[in-house]
This record gives sequence, C-alpha cells and structure tokens, in this order.
Amino acid sequence: MMKILPTIGPASNSINNLRKILKFTNTVRLNGSHNNVSWHVKTSIKIKKLNHNCKILIDLPGIKPRTENLDKIIVNKNQKIIFFYKKKPKISEINYKIIYIKISKPLPKFTNIKFFSVSDGKYILKFSKKGKNYIEGISLQHFVLYPRKGLNIPGSLYSNEEQVKIYFNFINKIKKVKFDAIGLSFIQDEFVLKILRKKFPELILVSKIENLNGLKNVNKITDNSDIVMIDRGDLSAEIGDTKLFDAIITISKVCRFFGKPLIMATENLESMMVNSAPSKSEIVSLAFAHQIQADQIMLSDETATSSNYLKILFWLKNFINSLNSTNVNSNFKNLNSNEDIFNNIFQNLKNTSLIIFTKKGYIINKILKISSNIKIYIFSDSKKIITQSFFRSNCQAFLTKKFPKNMEKFIYTYVKKNRDSIFNKTSNVFVTYVNYPKKGSRANTLSLINKNSFI
Repeated sequence: MMKILPTIGPASNSINNLRKILKFTNTVRLNGSHNNVSWHVKTSIKIKKLNHNCKILIDLPGIKPRTENLDKIIVNKNQKIIFFYKKKPKISEINYKIIYIKISKPLPKFTNIKFFSVSDGKYILKFSKKGKNYIEGISLQHFVLYPRKGLNIPGSLYSNEEQVKIYFNFINKIKKVKFDAIGLSFIQDEFVLKILRKKFPELILVSKIENLNGLKNVNKITDNSDIVMIDRGDLSAEIGDTKLFDAIITISKVCRFFGKPLIMATENLESMMVNSAPSKSEIVSLAFAHQIQADQIMLSDETATSSNYLKILFWLKNFINSLNSTNVNSNFKNLNSNEDIFNNIFQNLKNTSLIIFTKKGYIINKILKISSNIKIYIFSDSKKIITQSFFRSNCQAFLTKKFPKNMEKFIYTYVKKNRDSIFNKTSNVFVTYVNYPKKGSRANTLSLINKNSFI
C-alpha cells in the first residue's frame, strides 16, 4: 500500500495540526528552502514529541537558482524578464517595462535553448539572450510570480563540487534539527552521493532525479541512494513535457531493479487546495503512481500552506485504500535475470507476509526486486535500515538489540512482542534470516510460523 509523505509548513506546524497529520502517516517532510533553521528545529522537536518513531525527511536547499523576490510580482504576456545573480547587469537598451529579478545561485551551464521556465515549469519564457551572470526571456503568458520560485533551464549542467559545498554547509547549519533523511536536489550522477556517504554513513540519502543528466545516470544514482524521488515538476521543465512519461517509467523500473523505495512528488493534489475534489487528471496520475509501484505520494503545498490539508489527507487515504483493494496489473518485466533457489521461492510468496531479521538489509532489496506485493515486517539492529523501511510501501519496521549468534530465541522474543501487528490479518507468516552466519552471508533460512505459537 502506498504511503503519504506530507510536507509540514506554516499552515500545518502547530501542535494541534501536527497531531492530526500524524494520524495519517509516520513519515513527514520539511523543506529546507523555506523557513529558517530555527523554525525547522522547533517543528522537528514538536513532531518527535508527538511521535518519536516518526521519520523526518528534510529537503536541503540545492544548487538550482531560485528567485529572491520577497513579494509577488505580476508579469504580463510578452514582458521581458532578466534573471540575474548578485550584480544587476547593465543593459544598453532603456526599457522601463523590463522586470529584473535577482536569483539565489549562479546559472548552470547550458547551450542551444529556445525556452526556459520558472516555478517548476509552470510559466514559460522564450529565450532572448544570456550573459555572464544573467538570462533574459520573454513571457509567453500572464502570471503572478510568488517568492522563492525555481528557475529551470533545459539541458542544464550543474557543478558537482559546488553541490557538495552547498550540502555540507547546510547540514552543518541544521545539526539541531531532528531529521532522519536528507533530500538532495538535481543529483546528476553518483559523485555527490559517494562523498556524502563517506562523510555521513548513517544518513538516509534521498536522490531527486530532476534533469537530463540525472535521467541518463539513473542506474548509478539509484544504486548509490537509499531512496529515489521523482520531482515531476523540475524533471518535466528540464527534459520537456513529452518525455516525462517515459522518464517516469524508466526511473520506476530501475528502482524496482535495485529494490529501492520510490517517492512520487509534485502537484499530486494541488487542485484540492481550492476545490472540494481533485481533478480527473490528478486521479489518473495517482492511479498511475500505484500502477508503477511507487512507495510514497508526497504532498507539498497541499499540506504545507493550504488550510484544506485535512480534507486532502482524508481523500488521499481513502483513495489509496480503494486502490489497495484491487490487483495491480503491472506490465513491467523483472530486470533481474539471475535466478536462484531463493528467487524461485519468493516468486511464489506474492500477496503474503514475510518477517525478515537482517543486519545489512540486502535481503530486503533482493525480495522487493522479485515482488513488491509481499507484506514485510523488518527487524534489524541497524537504525539506518529501520529509517529507510519507513519510506517503503508494504513494510513495517522494528528496531532490535544487537543480533546474537543464536537467533532462534531472539526471533521468538521479538515476534511475540509484536504478535498483534504481525498476525493482524493472517494466522501464518514466513520468516527468513541468516541461520549459518559467515562473512558476506545472506538470508538462508525460510520458515513458516503460526500465530498460535506465540501466545
């Protein structure tokens, strides 16, 4: 069953509102690009006080340029806009109707573009020219530009080294924020991930695939990530609307191949911020996310700035439940050609429940490569594995003490302790673990256990 990942913002960060939201989810998101660090510290503390097991993903401000306007700006059709970094450019022509908008980061490298956009691709501008620190375009529509909106330039190439500096600086600033995972914007290859993994080995890394280079390197990015997020707004703006559908299919296949959780983000239920029901296209889009086996649906402004957040959460929860009552007819083939005895066994355990005791988590990825329909109860002495599991669909995780050499009594104790959760809808569950441990060993024991054995 897909899970809900709501973003907490000014409309939802009170104790009363958080208490309501946490009835729908045990994972939430904070957006580091908005609000100050003190706000995030206070909000994270409130969340953990209400539910200390709730996992917090904080999106780090990335390398993408954002507008620095403090107030909304009205833009007319055919109006010229110049986005500039640091120093306002000196333009020879005198035109008082030109709008100058300062941006937060340097422009990426790019060539041969006809159009670019602002605000996740919502507003299109015809490219006019570029300078050392600016880009100029003509608006193709009338719109209102709100503060801190991102600039998207097709075919953009960002500096990996600059990304690392930005992330390190922000991680140092948010040490007092009680977060469990970090969201990384515009990951283009494995370079940034490997450096962060070495520096912060216990952090859960959520890679956002948002541009052409990220899509080209999706295999290496997914392999080096703990979780992958598809930001449809930025991705569409960067690669083009006509290529978005195929890109989502590709990313979802790769996530299934590596057994990594997938988060579907951007404009999932934005129409419900003003309407009582979602649009038909949003309903189809959510069903499609279910079809490609996304683990989580992320809500952004829907829960961060909208007063309708509770209505949106209720609707989405009911919709997910309705999807769960139908069978997923997936046309995607398993990309793993290596079959062994365990593969054959787990292929026949679809739509059942499985208990996994694991130290490294490899068996989880292996099983989910075969089938994502298995309900999994994960027991591990690794906090990192437990945190990652909170972002998976069909998974429930339990932190244990350090695994002993003799596992039988250990397993019995923990299964009995969580008996009501595990045997809620079934009397029989499979359990797997490493019965004959050695260096590099994987789960090699599969047993069928009955509810009555744990009275």
